[in-house]
Amino acid sequence: MKQPLVSPLAKKAFIQWFLTNCEFRGEAPRRILLALLKEESTLKRIKIVRHGSILRPLLVVSSLGTGMPPAVLLTYNLVLTDPDDVLEYLSSTGNDCFYLTFYFPERDRCLSFRDVLEELPLPVEPEKVDSLQMDLELKLVLIEAENEEQRTKLLAQIDEALAKKEKKTFLRLARLLKSL
Repeated sequence: MKQPLVSPLAKKAFIQWFLTNCEFRGEAPRRILLALLKEESTLKRIKIVRHGSILRPLLVVSSLGTGMPPAVLLTYNLVLTDPDDVLEYLSSTGNDCFYLTFYFPERDRCLSFRDVLEELPLPVEPEKVDSLQMDLELKLVLIEAENEEQRTKLLAQIDEALAKKEKKTFLRLARLLKSL
């Protein structure tokens, strides 16, 4: 069996660094990453990449300040943002590998990130990879814009529930907002 390029221990150390040094919107990124850390077999299946434009399934985890969604899993036919759905999908893939990329400020200057990258040779010209990567990042920005629109609507509904003193409605909407 071929040895992985990056050890599970190195991946674990980077993920812990990321969890310690980055701020997140909501609990989804933290929940997903902590679940991934629990199983060494999962860490062996992860390939951390910088450019995930044509790699699937691709899990994208982002910190605040990037304009990207907190956590999203992209397959060829699914886009999952709910942490429970993401974890269920990843656990159902058996021993198949999946790709993980991170967005955070100063990502391109971060030596800890560079140390765990497993860039795979892609059968595509570099210019095409750059174009596909731009398309992926635009898709992620659109997902984040949709999330922002949902948050704005929820905030308006929360304000309305507060004005009407509807405690149950307020609590339900607050939970929904927190999950985004």
